[in-house]
Amino acid sequence: MEHYNSFSKWIRERFPFRVQKISVDAGFSCPNRDGSISSGGCSFCDNRTFNPSYCNRTLSIGQQISDGKAFFARKYPDMKYLAYFQAYSNTYADLDTIKRRYEEALACDGVVGLVVGTRPDCISDELLDYLERLNRQTFLTVEYGIESTCDATLERINRGHTFECSRRAI
Repeated sequence: MEHYNSFSKWIRERFPFRVQKISVDAGFSCPNRDGSISSGGCSFCDNRTFNPSYCNRTLSIGQQISDGKAFFARKYPDMKYLAYFQAYSNTYADLDTIKRRYEEALACDGVVGLVVGTRPDCISDELLDYLERLNRQTFLTVEYGIESTCDATLERINRGHTFECSRRAI
């Protein structure tokens, strides 16, 4: 008996075909990098450690997805994709910018949904309303980088928010 539901198992239950996350760098920043909270970022800030080579903010989202599809094509040629907005805080922009970038990804052939990584302090009611509407049209998950439930740890790793902020976002 499994004691947890893995993401890969959960995602297979939602789609009748294989899906792969394709990371895209949409050029978003973070309040912990741009001076709003801090300028040094937190302990988890070096996105170069997990961004694949095809993920390059100087390229359009469509081009990054195309390059990502080419990267995975030899492994699973009939796969569908989730555009994975992973780098930095992917809800840290005005709503029109967010909409344009998400919708550019969804317009790409073979993209069947979005995975959006963000911080709990980068969520607004207006954004949640948009995400709710978007979720009615396509597959959508939001990953909150909560990192810890302990405020002392959050301070030590320079997150710039408390666990209460995470609680409110959730």
